[in-house]
Amino acid sequence: MADYTVIGKPVPRVDAVDKVTGTARYGADMNLPGMLWGKFIRSPHPHARIKRIDTSKAEALPGVISVITQRSLGAGATVESEDKVHGLKMSRSLFADEYVRYQGEMIGALAAVSPEIAAEAIELVEVEYELLPAVDDVVEAVKPDAPLVRPDAKTATAPDGTELKNIAGETHSENGDVEAGFAASDLIVEDTYFIPRVHQTYIEPHACLAKVEPNGRVTIWTSTQSIFSIRSGVASSLGIPMSKVNVIGMTIGGGFGGKFGPLIHPYAVILSQITGRPVKIVLSREEEMLDGRPAPGAWIRVKTGAKKDGTILARQAYALWDSGAEPGASIHATGRILGVYKFPAIKVDAYAVYTNKPGTTAYRAPGAPQGSYASEAQLDRIAQELGIDPVDLRLKNMAEDGDKRLTDRRPLTHVAFKQTLQQVAESVDWWNRKKEPNRGWGVAVGEWTNGAGPGSAVVSIQEDGTVRVFSGSMDISGTDTGMGQMVAEVLGVRMEDVQVIRGDTDSTPYATGSGGSVVLFSMGNAAKRGAEALRDKMLTLAAEHLEADRDSLEIADRAIRAKGDAERSVTLTELAQISLRTMGGPLVGVGTFASESSHPVIAAQIVQVQVDPDTGRLEVLKLAGSLDVGRAVNPYEIEGQMEGGAVQGLAWGWMEEMQFAEGRMLNTHLSDYRIPTTMDTPPITSQYVEVESAHGPFGVKGIGEPPIVPTPAALHAAVADATGVRINTLPLTPERIYTALRYAGKSGGNGH
Repeated sequence: MADYTVIGKPVPRVDAVDKVTGTARYGADMNLPGMLWGKFIRSPHPHARIKRIDTSKAEALPGVISVITQRSLGAGATVESEDKVHGLKMSRSLFADEYVRYQGEMIGALAAVSPEIAAEAIELVEVEYELLPAVDDVVEAVKPDAPLVRPDAKTATAPDGTELKNIAGETHSENGDVEAGFAASDLIVEDTYFIPRVHQTYIEPHACLAKVEPNGRVTIWTSTQSIFSIRSGVASSLGIPMSKVNVIGMTIGGGFGGKFGPLIHPYAVILSQITGRPVKIVLSREEEMLDGRPAPGAWIRVKTGAKKDGTILARQAYALWDSGAEPGASIHATGRILGVYKFPAIKVDAYAVYTNKPGTTAYRAPGAPQGSYASEAQLDRIAQELGIDPVDLRLKNMAEDGDKRLTDRRPLTHVAFKQTLQQVAESVDWWNRKKEPNRGWGVAVGEWTNGAGPGSAVVSIQEDGTVRVFSGSMDISGTDTGMGQMVAEVLGVRMEDVQVIRGDTDSTPYATGSGGSVVLFSMGNAAKRGAEALRDKMLTLAAEHLEADRDSLEIADRAIRAKGDAERSVTLTELAQISLRTMGGPLVGVGTFASESSHPVIAAQIVQVQVDPDTGRLEVLKLAGSLDVGRAVNPYEIEGQMEGGAVQGLAWGWMEEMQFAEGRMLNTHLSDYRIPTTMDTPPITSQYVEVESAHGPFGVKGIGEPPIVPTPAALHAAVADATGVRINTLPLTPERIYTALRYAGKSGGNGH
């Protein structure tokens, strides 16, 4: 692989100082003179008919400027949203009018001069409800006698011929002869796995400030993963020309897929239109839990047939995904039961099911942790029953360059599945691991292929010889730093001479949203191409100025000089100033990118755990990971993404769970919705493999999402190894482990 000066070197994040000193400005930090505070009127019930809404007492409270409901806005007031993860366009009323279908659903909003008055006014709104039965479990929701969540819900037929109710969508696929595969198998196993809903739990809640000018121009300050998605969403929702909407992206305090669409923004705009004043909305943590858009839960039944030597012959899955009260669950992710393996036959039947819960959206590798958990957990069981090492079983069935999996359009290239798994196994001396009482080891892999999106970047050299990169890409994972490194490498300048600047939707060229592991692949390509265009202009101008052959020039030490003749040179500062006096004008390069394919990668992880058989308490002792990164741009950022994803994956498997009873959420605060702290996090070691992508800038592949995918399954396998019991419902809480041990007759206390 080529050796670079800046690429591949550990570089501190360009926004690090602003964040650690508290000078970074987030969405909730924005304030304007005369600003009002927006607050939502929400249903306390998961399913009910609205009989009466009386807002008169709230309207009469001093300091309340406006109160709106669906009835006050009119029947034509709708909001349209596009779910870019699932490819759906949805239109719905701005507020619930006749029915509420989940706890926390908006039935109105108001604006007041302070957040305290807004909160007081909410309590004065009188709503009379007729309570209706609710359903929050997908298995119950599809039964014939289940309450109907939405009148437009479909019915469907399960693989066994059973009629399914409350269906939002379905997908079916079959490749190869599954029945023949099962008939030829020496071992057939069938298991059902349940993964609950989990919330992205970003540290910063949704926040925005909207200001509508008298001429109708709209400005929105917000924390978002895509300023352009917010612009198009607000414009289409409210019938405002897109040219009149400007979105300014603030520093974002986490998103993980949950901050793409206009969840609260249209409401701030409407209230600003009505009142003629800026309106700010900041959700509370309880509102985030009740009416955010978490990852969908899933119930997945998997059946696998294998030969005695570990060759997998056939796989089949039947899945029910919890869509909530809106369509959009990641049903296509059920296909991840194929994984990175060359199975000869696979069949998938998956259904999105309406329940009385809020809708769902992306969460770091949408659907992949759920689908891969079911896939990898069953592979672990097969390895145990056949007496084959679980790493060896995977290596035997893994695809590699030249192979074509059932769902691939063409043979695989530039993949490193086996190398990645072997690297992590060797890092913990896997084949010589020791078996100790109540301790266990687990391994799993998770696949992801980064997407690609359109975008462009402008790269320019300033009068002082420094370089600016200008784009509309939101930085949620250090991508500004990575783009800066790429530009510095192309131009032959120091990283400290490059400044990456984010513009608003009025000023910057279009940029794809920050999700799907696309940013450094897509926007990195745009920035690299912009730098290459700028470099070309710089060399041409320098050749004219130095009266030298262009091919004889090189960029080094902030100057362009003749190779082997340091005296014959022009500094970048001089060159920038010369450009202002030439016919060519200022030195600017523009790079664009639309869509080119990447290559699938895997994150491979090994977990070691210890289980207390008397209490069910689980302790994670170590976690080792490996990842195919294509080309490492910044080792600091790679390590951060690998550790962050692994810890989130641990949380999925260990403690995170949105708990519901009869449609009501039981743990709406971080005091009872548990996520890992530093005291829970085990020692983590991270390594990476570099097999360059054909189309990524400098060979880059997307790395943001793969590290979360295998962790729940690796944890499941480790607990099974420690206890001899397989628990197929996540998370693996002490209660579940203790109950499973008692049921299996392995409890430490009384032996039952």
